[in-house]
Amino acid sequence: MQFIQNLTGLGRSSAGPRPGSAPPRRSWRPSAATMRMLVTALIFIVLFIGLILTSTFWVNWWWYESAGYSSVLTTRYLAQGLAFMIGGVVAAAFFTLNWMLALRRSYGAGSAAPGSRPSRFLRIPLWILSLVVFFVAGLAASSQWVTWLLFSGGGDFNIVDPIFGRDAGFYVFALPVLSIVQDSALNVLFLTTIVTLIVYIIGFGVDGLDPRNPPLRMRTHVLGLIGGIVLLFGLSYLIANFELQYSTRGFTYGVGFTDANITRWINYALVIISIAAALFLILNSFVRRLRLLVAAAALWLIAVAIGIVLPPIVQQTVVEPSQLSREQTYITNNIALTRAAYGLQELELQDLSGQGTPPASELTPESESFDNIRLWDYRIIRASFQQLRGFVPYYSFHDVDVDRYEIDGNVRQVMLSARELNFDGLPDNAQTWPNQHFVYTHGYGAVVSPVSEATVSGLPIFAAGGIPPDDTGPLAINRPEIYFGELDQPWVAVNSAVQEINGIAGETPGTPYEGVAAGSIKVDNILRRAIMATYLGDRRVFLSSELTEDSRILIRRSISERAEAIAPFLTFDPDPYLVIADGRLVWVIDAYTTSDRFPGATPDGDINYIRHTVKVTIDAYSGTTTFYRTGEPDPIADAYGRIFGDLFTPIAEAPPAISFHFRYPELIFNAQSEIYSSYHVTDPVDFYNGEDRWEIAAEVVEDSDTGEGVISRMEAYYMTLPLPGQAESGFGLVRAFTPNQRQNMTAWMAGHTDMRGVTRLTVYRFPRQSTVYGPQQIESLISQDPFISAQTTLLGQSGTRVIRGNLLVIPIEETILYVQPLYLQATAGQGAPTELKYVIVATNEQVEMWPTLAEALGAIVGDNEQLERDSRVLPTTAPVDDPPDVSSSLARQALDSYERAQEALERGDWAAYGDEQATLERLLTEIVAEAGGVPVATPVP
Repeated sequence: MQFIQNLTGLGRSSAGPRPGSAPPRRSWRPSAATMRMLVTALIFIVLFIGLILTSTFWVNWWWYESAGYSSVLTTRYLAQGLAFMIGGVVAAAFFTLNWMLALRRSYGAGSAAPGSRPSRFLRIPLWILSLVVFFVAGLAASSQWVTWLLFSGGGDFNIVDPIFGRDAGFYVFALPVLSIVQDSALNVLFLTTIVTLIVYIIGFGVDGLDPRNPPLRMRTHVLGLIGGIVLLFGLSYLIANFELQYSTRGFTYGVGFTDANITRWINYALVIISIAAALFLILNSFVRRLRLLVAAAALWLIAVAIGIVLPPIVQQTVVEPSQLSREQTYITNNIALTRAAYGLQELELQDLSGQGTPPASELTPESESFDNIRLWDYRIIRASFQQLRGFVPYYSFHDVDVDRYEIDGNVRQVMLSARELNFDGLPDNAQTWPNQHFVYTHGYGAVVSPVSEATVSGLPIFAAGGIPPDDTGPLAINRPEIYFGELDQPWVAVNSAVQEINGIAGETPGTPYEGVAAGSIKVDNILRRAIMATYLGDRRVFLSSELTEDSRILIRRSISERAEAIAPFLTFDPDPYLVIADGRLVWVIDAYTTSDRFPGATPDGDINYIRHTVKVTIDAYSGTTTFYRTGEPDPIADAYGRIFGDLFTPIAEAPPAISFHFRYPELIFNAQSEIYSSYHVTDPVDFYNGEDRWEIAAEVVEDSDTGEGVISRMEAYYMTLPLPGQAESGFGLVRAFTPNQRQNMTAWMAGHTDMRGVTRLTVYRFPRQSTVYGPQQIESLISQDPFISAQTTLLGQSGTRVIRGNLLVIPIEETILYVQPLYLQATAGQGAPTELKYVIVATNEQVEMWPTLAEALGAIVGDNEQLERDSRVLPTTAPVDDPPDVSSSLARQALDSYERAQEALERGDWAAYGDEQATLERLLTEIVAEAGGVPVATPVP
């Protein structure tokens, strides 16, 4: 008690302390200087904590500014902020005004007069609820920022749906906004109605409120809100009519007979009934005609019941018994809209006979077709790259790309792979924090190998790939460092106090990072360090002595993450590819504009519209990212271009060294070939009957775990060949089709692109009455060939595993040539490189397996008559009666190289083994030249 009195001062006498009591304590008051220091410190602490809590914002701002796309981030933040404020303010204002009106209208009734205890009791939770509505509605609106921006910048597709007469742009740009607004308004109105009703009940008092005769001010308010809900339901039925464009009830996707003739009109009736019911509700608050409400409700329920019950009945009893006649018009609509959505309207068709043997002129070693027949499977050669050109454990080859480059004066198809950093490859004791972020910071260079060549022992030949790389010629790499790649790498710091590993430690000199990487962030003061440490979740960033004033931190080093961070509204191809251009390594990512809202088009997965509209290039060293707008017409990409004015660069400005390597993208080609397998048929009757439906051709692929052959759909793959009817070779994708449930080939599709990124599709059809063997049938012919079967069985019993590579479908003029490489892999031990040993070539009439592609093709065209068939068992040399003299020095060097290769093989040094094999091949070539052209048997010329 005494403590309370002392604390509050209650009961204290003014005459001073009582006798025997302790003297009063003197209170401490800080001086003015101390107060200023405390206030200043508090301000700094608050600011510091605020900056730390907003670390994501600041890091994003610095990153986008350094990457050159701050305007994109500004537009995004403005759109999100504006949507948040508009959505939150409108929803919260509507909600707040209604409960405030309910409080005011209940004035004088019960005990809820303003200032009374119930009124004060209600206001606090209601204001809190208003705040919740503000934030929830604002966040919901801001999450749809892309939808709002597209609506503001969208245009017409000039494609009109035949049911409602609306341009496709209405469905892609406007209908999503209409649906979001209707749904959000309905949620807010429903919550407002419930809360308003509760406020009235509390305000008037439960005992003082007659539910049969509520006060007029309450009745008009609540019924008006309910009328608004009914009107929004009416709007939902109108939207539901447009949503019929995505119906799955009919034979095809989109509006069908039942949708157009039954469901649509029921929805229109429900719109009218909803409007009438809303008017009846508002009128009833004054006139009080309960019968009107009952009649409107009954009519609405009847219409809803009819809408649920009648369409299935009509579908089953009227449509399905005469489905073709009923649905024919709608099938026609679906075919036209689907072909338009996937860009198949401009597709070119060409008929081929499919008969005969490929001309010998196209199968000679001197022909362009010969040099570009791909004998290396990307899965096989990736392992060889790792074993022969990895050199050190902290580099790995993640993916292999197919491209074309000039080699020895000719444009050759090659396989190319980036040597990326693999920090996990280091020993455990070397995987330290400083090593990960300051020392092992980047990959190094790339490997290039022609697709149709191999060494004497069947290993890849490398046109580029050493450390350090060649700095001259068309494959010169002057800037081999890879700071940005396909792999998801952690953050690193450049220009730190620690020397970075560059190439091979101890052999390749390290150099400081030159220039400023796009998207790099300075850490030149304590505040930036604190923010970066918070963002990265690593306090060592704040404490590290390795970071200097010149250091910059690189984040978002995955090229996919980097592109998606700048343009999250684009769809990116999952398979980027590397380009060597002007001595630099540059990544190219194909990007697309997609939608799932195109009217009446059959979806492929999650989308039913796609265009290849953007090519993204990312410099592997500097991270410089450029979004090139292709020449492909597209309203969605045009909308983004208007919204983000600085995002796209015209593709004409792409450097020629890069634009030469632009190619037909895989993702859209796969989608187009999938859709075209059904939608090559344009006649609705034939489409309905399905008699000419196609499938993607299947092939037998060896399971990497079991070694067993499994049937899989053929992948699209890139080829460099002259297409039928064209004089010059092109680089594009190819995919074969077979008839539904059959194995013979019926057509194949080729996709090409020009340097402007404009895509072109061509389909080559074979006559339905002729038989052109498909991949599975050729696989069967190969398996049934007595010689091939015996030889592969024999090889598989000698401690090696026989691997059949991908079966390639190679169009040559009017017919098809099939090529399949055969590899050998040692089963004993691990890490042995897989060797290319045989090449199988097949046509409709013949199957041949020889050690070299030249021999196999020669057998197909009849040029191998001088060779015995059994000479295919092992690579041999042609007999020579009087072998000419050759240099003993070269022979000695070749023998020494062979012995060094064997020593490297025994100790498992595959990099050294590959180098010696290349040296041995060079020496043997020189020996052949001295000997006057005596042939040396190799897997390929």
